[in-house]
Amino acid sequence: MNFSQINIVVILIFSLTVPNYASQTLSPKNRGAKKKSEDKPLDKPKVKLPKPKSGPQKHSVFDKKIVSEDAKALDILTNYQAFHTETDDYNFNGLVLGYVTPWNNHGYDVAKIFGNKFTHISPVWLQVRRRGPLDYDMTGIHDIDKQWVVHVKNAGRERNTKVLPRVLFDGWTGDDYRALFRSSDEISAINEILVKSCKKYKFDGYVFEVWSQLAGGVPSDILVNFIKSISKQFATEGLDFILVVPPKRGESSVFFEQEFDALYDHVTAFSVMTYDYSSPQMPGPNAPIGWIEDTITSITSNITRRPKILMGLNFYGNDYMASGGGSIIGRDYVKILEKVPDLSLIYNQEVGEHYFEYRDENNVKHLVFYPTLYSIFARLDLAYKLNVGLSIWEIGQGLDYFYDLL
Repeated sequence: MNFSQINIVVILIFSLTVPNYASQTLSPKNRGAKKKSEDKPLDKPKVKLPKPKSGPQKHSVFDKKIVSEDAKALDILTNYQAFHTETDDYNFNGLVLGYVTPWNNHGYDVAKIFGNKFTHISPVWLQVRRRGPLDYDMTGIHDIDKQWVVHVKNAGRERNTKVLPRVLFDGWTGDDYRALFRSSDEISAINEILVKSCKKYKFDGYVFEVWSQLAGGVPSDILVNFIKSISKQFATEGLDFILVVPPKRGESSVFFEQEFDALYDHVTAFSVMTYDYSSPQMPGPNAPIGWIEDTITSITSNITRRPKILMGLNFYGNDYMASGGGSIIGRDYVKILEKVPDLSLIYNQEVGEHYFEYRDENNVKHLVFYPTLYSIFARLDLAYKLNVGLSIWEIGQGLDYFYDLL
């Protein structure tokens, strides 16, 4: 089955019965035995809601043996707020970038608690605007929390965790971009405001989201030269530069091996947006695992260069209805599971994700995809196999016990 067919098949889930798959439990080093399980109808709950465990715990998710293909709502509701007490320990040795957004402020706490599990934290704070010839400024400054930056770096002191806010090019016209790309003086002017703000707020660099905004509308060689010009100044100042790039879509892409090779020596890492595979218009999995691998291997076949690629992981999900639906984050997911605490989730081996169905109070059928411990661990396995790092969008949307995996 190719990836375009996956969505079509998933749409049919609304009207077809889908078989469950064999259960399987994972540990950091091995996989447990398989056992069969059967689907259960979504009747009224037959179990009481558990009292959630919360905060630091003696046992990790691996000790509890809940990193399982046989995922159950009861286990999730019992453990999602708990995490292993050794928060400084980390299992993933590659680069790990975690995004934090002001609109899901739990991410601020996650970064302070689990800072040592990340090499880079990127708060989504800033925009760069062009006011006129050689005149640039930064907006979003009001979101900057200097004390939080200090806390995050203290939490990640063993790993030397760096804070790199994401920067968007906001409110730009076509004339603004043309002026920037055609003039070295314009590039020097924008570099000056970027470097000054880094030093003023004690940032370690920036995550740039410009390729996905312009790719397809601007020739790639112009974008490559622009990125090189910006990153050269960052390197001179000892600052990190991470470039956000879009994933492969179908047989097309706007970021190929040619661009990767051209920029490899000029950036710290590439944050690849391997999520948002499906949508309410075409419901289905958030990020099929085969599609993720296909995207990574299309960027470069040279495995020794892949540590600079940060494979995107979504910590959000989707709740679909026949009339549409939309994205959900951890707290939304928990509220849904509280309606069906006796539910067993269904694992689709083709895409490497769990899903389930439920009916709301108006008897409307929903189809839910959201990451589980097992689906995340499967992607960590893939990251090891491909020799890549990770970028998580975003840590305020996930469940606290996810971080035992990192």
